[in-house]
Amino acid sequence: MQSFKRLLIVIVALALAAGVVFFTLENRTATQLVFFGWQTPELPMALYVLSVFVLGLILGPLLSWWPHQRLRMRYNKQIKQLKVCEQRIAELQKAAAEQDVPVSGAAELPNVS
Repeated sequence: MQSFKRLLIVIVALALAAGVVFFTLENRTATQLVFFGWQTPELPMALYVLSVFVLGLILGPLLSWWPHQRLRMRYNKQIKQLKVCEQRIAELQKAAAEQDVPVSGAAELPNVS
């Protein structure tokens, strides 16, 4: 099964590489792009397309990393708050047990660890 996966990955990689080579060979026409008055030098169209593709491969993960990092920071903050609350509950239960005061609802609190 492992060798089948490796073979499949190699076949897909070779097909992708062949597609890039064929695309590059078919789109060698020199082209000049104009964007808001800014003109690029005349380069093959394949160079422009492949450079935008590589730029997207780099920027995509970077742009999706930031929201994920924010969620991770929020999660860590909530974990710290939960630990503080659990310690406070334990202190209150200990104080109530020392004073022989019945604690209402303490048995229903789940033990989160």
